[in-house]
Amino acid sequence: MSIDIPSPNPSASPPPHLPTPEHSSSRLRWRIIRLLVPIAFSVCALLGLLILSWHIDEQKKKIHTNHLKALEMASLSLPAPIWNFDHEVVDKYLTTLQAEPTIHATRLYDTRGKLLVSLTDPIAAIDPMTHSQMLIYSNSLVNQSVGRLEIDSTYTPLLNERNEEGLGLLLIVLGIVASVSLLLLWQMHAYVLRPLDRAVKGLHQIENSDGDFSPMKLSRTREINGVILQLNQLGSRVTDILKKLRDNEQRYQHFYRDTPALLLVIDEESIIQDASQLLIETSGWTRHQLIGVPFHELLSSQNKVDTLRIETSLRKGKSCNDIVMDLNCKYHGDRQVQLVIPSSNSKDKNGSMLLLTDITELLITQQRLLEHELIDPLTRLPNRLALNQHLQQLITTDSIFSLLMINIDRFHSINHHLGPDDGDRLLVETGEPLKSCHSGWMGRIGGDEFIMTCEIDELRSLTKRIEEAFSAPLLKSGELIHLSLSMAGLEAQIEGQTPSRLMRMLERTMIDIKHGSGNQYRACIRDSNQKDGEALFLQENMIREALTMRWFTLYLQPIYLANSPNLDAPELLGAEVLIRLEHPELGLIPPNDFIPAAEKTGQIIEIGNWVLEEAAVILCEWQKQGFSTRYLSVNASVVQFRDHGLLHQLESLLERYPINPTKLVIEVTENLMLDNEESLRYQLKEIRKLGVNLSLDDFGTGFSCLSYLHELPFGTLKIDRSFVMNVETNPRDKKLARVIVDMASSLGMQIVVEGIEQRGQAEIFQAMGVRAFQGYHFARPMPQKVFEARFSPAADTRLSQLRSQKG
Repeated sequence: MSIDIPSPNPSASPPPHLPTPEHSSSRLRWRIIRLLVPIAFSVCALLGLLILSWHIDEQKKKIHTNHLKALEMASLSLPAPIWNFDHEVVDKYLTTLQAEPTIHATRLYDTRGKLLVSLTDPIAAIDPMTHSQMLIYSNSLVNQSVGRLEIDSTYTPLLNERNEEGLGLLLIVLGIVASVSLLLLWQMHAYVLRPLDRAVKGLHQIENSDGDFSPMKLSRTREINGVILQLNQLGSRVTDILKKLRDNEQRYQHFYRDTPALLLVIDEESIIQDASQLLIETSGWTRHQLIGVPFHELLSSQNKVDTLRIETSLRKGKSCNDIVMDLNCKYHGDRQVQLVIPSSNSKDKNGSMLLLTDITELLITQQRLLEHELIDPLTRLPNRLALNQHLQQLITTDSIFSLLMINIDRFHSINHHLGPDDGDRLLVETGEPLKSCHSGWMGRIGGDEFIMTCEIDELRSLTKRIEEAFSAPLLKSGELIHLSLSMAGLEAQIEGQTPSRLMRMLERTMIDIKHGSGNQYRACIRDSNQKDGEALFLQENMIREALTMRWFTLYLQPIYLANSPNLDAPELLGAEVLIRLEHPELGLIPPNDFIPAAEKTGQIIEIGNWVLEEAAVILCEWQKQGFSTRYLSVNASVVQFRDHGLLHQLESLLERYPINPTKLVIEVTENLMLDNEESLRYQLKEIRKLGVNLSLDDFGTGFSCLSYLHELPFGTLKIDRSFVMNVETNPRDKKLARVIVDMASSLGMQIVVEGIEQRGQAEIFQAMGVRAFQGYHFARPMPQKVFEARFSPAADTRLSQLRSQKG
């Protein structure tokens, strides 16, 4: 938003386009003089030169004529004295002739050309011209030549005359020029400058007048009147414009400076140009202190992204909203404001307007509401809602943690005995020792139940500290109260868990403790009853809706080659397909919460068929990408083997999808062996004939029978994680694992070890010669898109380069 509203100032000097009368008349007068005087002088001088030149030419002609006449007179006067040898008369006549100013020299020659007399003016001649005349004596008896007379003409007198006349002419010209100039100046002053001065003075009423423009009087000159009329029109228009500007200034003052909003105007260099009155009052700075200061000194943000957004918005003229910044106040603490930058023309050099909203009180209110919502008002500890948020954050970041639920035994009886007020105070006093025992997260989730989160290895030591803290009785209402606590601990397994599910496990364990004698610690164990209870959480219609709405999704857990030279970047063999249910309200639901229910209702067949279809699609894509050696391992339920359903589904898949059947592995558990029917044996053998590989999953945890390993066509054996967890620390487990590996190897089976969570476990089984690894140490189950991105052709090339560099 651009701001460019001038503020009229009556005391300011006249604008540059309106000069003062004195300067305007003086500048015009001298300009006219400089223009007219040279012209007039040049004209007069040129005219004088022309006249003088004409006069000199006429004089030269006259001199020439006179000299010819003088020679003619001499031809009449001199022959007689020369014939009579009257030298005195001849000399006198020649002297008289030489005395003429225009004659430079006089020479008399005899008839033989001998110079007889020569008279010469000592002054040098200018443009001399020689005239000659033969002298002939003639009478009635004689007619004879007596000599020759020559005279040299000079223009020296004429030059002197010309200089005198030129000087006079120059004086005359200067007088004429001066007279004409004075006349012109008087005329200009009377008919031009004086009316223009009055017009300029009339224009200056624009600066000091708030009313209408008074037209200026006309002069006696028609041309000047035209100018004055134009100036009257200009003055009227300028007066109207100034009125509108004053009105706009008043509206600007009312809207901008007096508006009840925090407004800031900055230029293209982010320098503050103006601020609203409310912003000045809020910040404590004066307008003089703010103007000229970079705006980031008044507004600051710790978030560099917000600062970059503001700079980009100001540079490109784009709008920018919802940026929270700190307003630097002078006399009190900084306040938080929300910044809004309207869009503007990025080429506009007049600046931009920033709109600020003081949200300090709003944030304080929100914080108080949040505390009221997340804090237990009695003990000032986080409540159940805060616990859910805390657990969700831990689960999202894949943290490994433990939960400890603490319950006061027989609190209902104690509360009834002490009364509600003392019972509440007892809860507060119970929370204080609990806080002293644990520096981590702690909350009260209702009633007499407290809960803590800690590291897994701190769980037992924490329970001991709590038991010691409550070994002494509490004094309440003048009597000693002995408190006993029931504590339930849980080592959280992040995969597939939700806060509500973890709390249900703790609450079930706490109920079991309460049903006993209480006053004890017990760790949560997911037994079969709990699993059955959680499976019933999802009913048949919910699973059916998930199939219809396509809430099911596939996760892939990588399987790596065990004998890879570098365990930090092992070679990928394939992946195990795991199913998840992404409920729009409950979030991500692991298979343990819906597979049992699906098996009971028979919906596992439809789920299994969908998983096989998706696995076939993935294998086709891998083959197109050139990953012909990767394989997929798919879990199968015993229900799918009923009525040869799994066999028929695999036959249909191999007909419809151009996949290599050996790259598809069907995993079945040992519990499948309990169904000792010939149809099961037949299906397994037929599946193997199709080229599909079979894997025995969770070996050693169910109904283990060595005869089945020999009779049934299993090509792979997966060692359960229960044999892996303690293989580093328990020699018995290590020996048992060695027996299983040797047995499977002797039967020609490949061994896949699942549940690898430590590098040491991988190194032990690598030394035993197993085929593949699978576990959290290498990779957790991940969505299909994440798997494809991680193990794309480009990523596979980078991984190969990493292996070669480390090798």
